[in-house]
Amino acid sequence: MLDLLTVGEPLICLTGSGRLAASPTLTKSIGGAEANVAIGLARLGLRAGYVSRVGTDPFGDEIVRTLRGEGVDVSRVQRSHARPTGLMVKEMRSPSDVRVHYYRQGSAASELDGIGEIPPARHVHATGITLALGAGPARAVRELLAAAAATGASVSLDPNIRLKLWSLDDAVAALREVLPHVDDLLLSEDEALAIAGAGDLEEAMALLAERGIARVVVRRGADGAVGIAGDIRVEVAAEAAGPVVDCVGAGDAFTAGYLFERLRGAGFEAAMATGTWAAGHVVAHPGDYEGLPDRADYDAWRGLATAVDR
Repeated sequence: MLDLLTVGEPLICLTGSGRLAASPTLTKSIGGAEANVAIGLARLGLRAGYVSRVGTDPFGDEIVRTLRGEGVDVSRVQRSHARPTGLMVKEMRSPSDVRVHYYRQGSAASELDGIGEIPPARHVHATGITLALGAGPARAVRELLAAAAATGASVSLDPNIRLKLWSLDDAVAALREVLPHVDDLLLSEDEALAIAGAGDLEEAMALLAERGIARVVVRRGADGAVGIAGDIRVEVAAEAAGPVVDCVGAGDAFTAGYLFERLRGAGFEAAMATGTWAAGHVVAHPGDYEGLPDRADYDAWRGLATAVDR
């Protein structure tokens, strides 16, 4: 049985330093919110699986090879002969000013039409990005959540609202529809206000909890995170592993660290602290997933082992 199963679209990521119009070269890597979470959990030693679709092109080959090399189960990553692998281009104007351009319309992942046979998993994770990719990918998310309910798997959701993919009104409507299935909601402050229809963060978290969500966690970047679980309210500070180099992927890293602890049976505060710790590692490295910590990093941080650098 997998510890986590997720569905989404992995992307080839091309990154330019500075304004794209003046960048003579682009650095190639892979990205995608769900892929980042799956890699993060696999590096920490859990069994993560990914349902997706990529092209039968060199970019698709690279994505499958990278995910498999990171320990992610890719047996449910299909290949399309008709459509290409999705692409994103990052414009790194500064570490905190990153602009993303998507080339994913008509991509292989947009062919996803439901999810088909689902391998058993203790937990499933979904994002609003997959809901935004079209009717077929959205159906895959809903089928995954329904399967989780039928098998007793827990569910987490990261809205990951991307206004280049759909309007805020459409995003809020679609996300509210799936909230009854969610146990752990992990989101930004702006997303919390929009989805709850609230005027301030405390009201937003309370309204979201009233929808039956067991744990609501709001990521606040350099200000750490705040969350509620029933009557428990927790605030944790951000934890930096070094100067911020690339802010993209921080939310996914937080989710991976948080879910790692939740799936190990750790408490709410410990899960949030590990989330901020993982996010601090990712932003100190270029790339969406490259800086994700592994189990040796975690054990050293927790004082369970001593790291020997030289």
